[in-house]
Amino acid sequence: MILRKVLFGLTLVVLATAGFVWFRIHRTNAFFEPHALLGRFPVEEAVVLSADFKSLRQAGLLTGSKAPLEADYKQFLDGTGFDYRRDLDLVVASFSAHGNYFIARGHFNWAKMRDYVVKQGGSCYQQLCRVQGSTPDRHISFLPLRDDAIALAVSTNDLAATAMTNASQPIAAELPSAPVWLSIPGAELRRPNTLPGGLHLMLSALQNADRITVTLGTSPAGMQARLETVCKTAVDAGVLASQLRITTASLKEAIARDKDAQNDELAAALISGSFDQSDRKVVGTWPVHKSLLESLTAGI
Repeated sequence: MILRKVLFGLTLVVLATAGFVWFRIHRTNAFFEPHALLGRFPVEEAVVLSADFKSLRQAGLLTGSKAPLEADYKQFLDGTGFDYRRDLDLVVASFSAHGNYFIARGHFNWAKMRDYVVKQGGSCYQQLCRVQGSTPDRHISFLPLRDDAIALAVSTNDLAATAMTNASQPIAAELPSAPVWLSIPGAELRRPNTLPGGLHLMLSALQNADRITVTLGTSPAGMQARLETVCKTAVDAGVLASQLRITTASLKEAIARDKDAQNDELAAALISGSFDQSDRKVVGTWPVHKSLLESLTAGI
């Protein structure tokens, strides 16, 4: 009888522990669910980025660069002890004329971060910290949403980070499942000087698109970048696919005449793209080598 009671008690303890663990995992997963996180951003029509740094790290893609760290980043790292290659697990962000907003999951030393802000001439009140950005109209603000999550904003409003403290209605749009993806509204493609030269030339054919999505993930041949957009009609999609092929050929000819561009890994990747059309959908793919990712993150 005593043994039965002991076994029964142990069973209850195990079940209670399992239920508590399940609740904690479910609550954490629900908080970091991409639709829910993006619902916190105050601007809908914006360039949206999502990057799963934990997955990239596990894939060996954040091994670090041999190039010297940029001065501002080195100062930030020394002051806060934060290193994205080690401490950042996930970031979602939106970029628009109204400001840049970030929610990140990682390992943060909040005391060091507050001390850094004060040393830089900023201030912290309760959980919100504010500091002047690189120009007078840029204000950086941040606060913890949880111990492992930060809301950060760069805006003309030095209280902008507080806009992300409330959980709004999750967005309903379908989101990519790739570890890294970028969603760009067509309006951004039509704005001058928003993209690097070669990339702007490549995407100029997409200026009439409502929105394009670019993902970075794995393929049987290795890493692959994928662009996808849906046109109004199948005819429009056929025209767009043709324009992308022509633009790629033009870029290839331009690079062949420019010796400096021939050593540019990004340019080399852009001219290796291929394009397909299926009804109203156009898809472009590019192979991505690890060396290109390392060059793009050099010095950070």
